[in-house]
Amino acid sequence: MRRHRQQKGFVYRDGGSWYVRYYDDRAINGQVQRKRLAKQLGPCAGMNVTRARKEAENFLNGINGTKLKPETAVTLGDFVDRVYFPQVERNLRPSTLRGYHIIWDDQLKSHCARLWLREVRTSHVQAVLNSLASAGRFGTNSIKHLKSFLSGVFKLAIQLDYCASNHNPVQQTSIPKARPADETFAHSLEEIDEMLAVIPEPGATVIATAAYTGARRGEIRGMSWENYNRGEMMIAASVWQGHATDPKSPKSKAAIPIIKRLGNRLDLHRMRLGNPESGPVFPNEAGRPADLNNMLNRLILPVLNRCEVCKKSESVHGADAGHKYKRDASLPEWHGWHAFRRGLATNLYRLGVPDKTIQAILRHADVTTTMKCYVKTTRPDVKAGMEKFETDLENRLSDSNRTVKAALPASAHPV
Repeated sequence: MRRHRQQKGFVYRDGGSWYVRYYDDRAINGQVQRKRLAKQLGPCAGMNVTRARKEAENFLNGINGTKLKPETAVTLGDFVDRVYFPQVERNLRPSTLRGYHIIWDDQLKSHCARLWLREVRTSHVQAVLNSLASAGRFGTNSIKHLKSFLSGVFKLAIQLDYCASNHNPVQQTSIPKARPADETFAHSLEEIDEMLAVIPEPGATVIATAAYTGARRGEIRGMSWENYNRGEMMIAASVWQGHATDPKSPKSKAAIPIIKRLGNRLDLHRMRLGNPESGPVFPNEAGRPADLNNMLNRLILPVLNRCEVCKKSESVHGADAGHKYKRDASLPEWHGWHAFRRGLATNLYRLGVPDKTIQAILRHADVTTTMKCYVKTTRPDVKAGMEKFETDLENRLSDSNRTVKAALPASAHPV
């Protein structure tokens, strides 16, 4: 580490404020440079020259006495791009890493990348959060995610001795008032049944799987026939953009009960594939896990977003139709894959299934709230909850012509 003589700085007035001019190391583009800098000490009003010199002395004590290496004097932007992401990417799921990049590159970087890491205080972070909230682009939950990301950045900076203090400047910030969070959606049993009656295969079976298991999109892509046995589907993998990883959390790696209504569909789906013993449950033409968003755009949305007048899909509805496109409101709207997961939780709650059982069925892993408050549910409780769900389906909904009670031989039906 290079040693520099103790400096007293030069105190001066400018534009109604006191400043101190001093020198410090800065790592710019990977090269350490000695820079002349200026620090605002405070307004001239209420601060005489003696007080200003005292403030300068207190500030320069931190500069003169630092034990940090010169190469750690970087901007927040350089630290995130050159240190933080290379450090954390080895331990993050690909989808999580992509989410972090969106938070930084698209949402935070333009607001705080030029701040010098060592000089960031709680007031600086609070100003960034306030600015983001006042712009109206982010809701309260999004602001919480931005704050959490910044807190993780400074936690690593402290661990790697990029900061002179062990104080994380993000922790004492407050969540500013922001626009209300967007409403989320949960599909009802009636909407699910309406979708299954009109959507072609294999889209209908994928939707039934999402609706009757509560599995996440990546978990559905990661389902394999070798993990399907005796009315259960073991969730052992999750696939995101071709990357196969473990499920979202250790709690998520578990077996999901398969009710007969879904089991019948899976049996017929398996027959159409040639009764494979292994491989993805929903393969593409190359035999790899199918991209559910491709299936959504190819099979599902064209059916749900059809014209009320001519029944043509919105994607092919042109000016030659002779009328303006108007969506057929008799069909359910698409609200994303996660709406089926929320729907299962809501539908089970409607049936009076205990909260702890619903949590076990969905394999929630919220360590800060739910998982600390609920007792682990046993497998019999989980199965009983799903059996109650199945009984209600059988009593309330007429059998769709897409189930296989009539199509399969008696030996093919689950016992």
